[in-house]
Amino acid sequence: MPTPPRSCGTTSRPSTDLVTEATRWDIAGSCTRGGFLDGIDEFDPMFFNISGVEAAVMDPQQRLLLEESWKALEDAGYAGRQMDERRCGVYVGCWDGDYQQLVGEDAPAQAFWGNTASFIPSRISYFLNLKGPAIAVDTSCSSSLVAIDLACKDLWSGETTMALAGGVYVQSTPRLYELAGRAGMLSPTGRCHTFDHRADGFVPGEAVGVLVLKRLEDALADGDHIHGVINGSGVNHDGATNGITAPSSVSQEQLLRDVYESFGVDVERIQLVEAHGTGTKLGDPIEFRALARAFRKDTGNTGYCALGSVKTNLGHTQHAAGVAGVVKVLLALKNEQIPASLHFETANEAVPPRRQPLLREHPHPQVGGARRRSAARRRELLRRQRHQRAPRHRGSTRRPAGPRTAPRPADRAVGALARAARPAGGRPGGPLPPRADPGLR
Repeated sequence: MPTPPRSCGTTSRPSTDLVTEATRWDIAGSCTRGGFLDGIDEFDPMFFNISGVEAAVMDPQQRLLLEESWKALEDAGYAGRQMDERRCGVYVGCWDGDYQQLVGEDAPAQAFWGNTASFIPSRISYFLNLKGPAIAVDTSCSSSLVAIDLACKDLWSGETTMALAGGVYVQSTPRLYELAGRAGMLSPTGRCHTFDHRADGFVPGEAVGVLVLKRLEDALADGDHIHGVINGSGVNHDGATNGITAPSSVSQEQLLRDVYESFGVDVERIQLVEAHGTGTKLGDPIEFRALARAFRKDTGNTGYCALGSVKTNLGHTQHAAGVAGVVKVLLALKNEQIPASLHFETANEAVPPRRQPLLREHPHPQVGGARRRSAARRRELLRRQRHQRAPRHRGSTRRPAGPRTAPRPADRAVGALARAARPAGGRPGGPLPPRADPGLR
């Protein structure tokens, strides 16, 4: 990895708490803390051939995703003219945002497409002249993982040859604090106590992250640096439950089993599960039980798989929550060390007792072995689940790219070539480097 990403406590200190007091607005409520991005007003519009007038009325989410997409491509060695007219898809977990509330009624016409979610991925495709799909995904908390799932499926089918996939979430107003506060979802203590007996709600956070994806055989043939491999993924929905925001342990377990069976996953070789883990009394035990039952089906071993959530580091980053967890997993693989989950004292009383495959509390164990495996999952507010399994790929030999055929489950491997991300407290880190191709649109 050429440079460390600015993601999710994924600094050189992987267990950093990036949640601070809110200073962007005056918040009147029980929760006044959050994980906030710095410098969301900083942007070099000329680098992206955007006028100052248009940039001023663009949602910061569009600006940030442009920057991080370019940096991800640089990290992968693909920025510049070589992306021109490539069948590269762009898949982004995002929402319309609330910046338009600050723009005003007399804003120029550019404010229309500058504050529409569908234009967030389209900005990337337009700037780089990409010919693959440009898809905005809004499934709430699972958005960026569903975006990665769609990217993988298009790569597997041969519709695309490369993909940019990730998510972005920025708060321009205190809207989430007001709405989630009235719903009793926010933590009055200002921390995500994931799987802990003190769990009392989540803390809002912000993040932006982008992955560069290619089919594994293509990445090997092209000599790309591979940070990780996605071996399988899946999506489902809970259907009818006790309430539209209430999760279903049965549906979560079914998704896990379907993914493990479809892609031949040996649960005894999974060393880390990056959980949704919002830190709520209701959701955490349901998620833990679903994971434990899915593991129990194929193993009697106990205490071998670490369980954590990046929300303990930077809060709940909503549409970017999934990609934040994936970047955390990639860094754990790179550093061969599992970051500890913060703010854990004693297990939630509704979480099953010990002698489970999953460890709720863990220090910074070293992850050994030639192949290291992990899993990431998210559940959105409207109960769509997304599960993804990614082992570390350590192959160094190249294989020629053969003819395109429908992939078997065992062949459905997608290499993550690069990642760029900015966490709460993360800053742009200086101006972007000069573009090698001045004529690039």
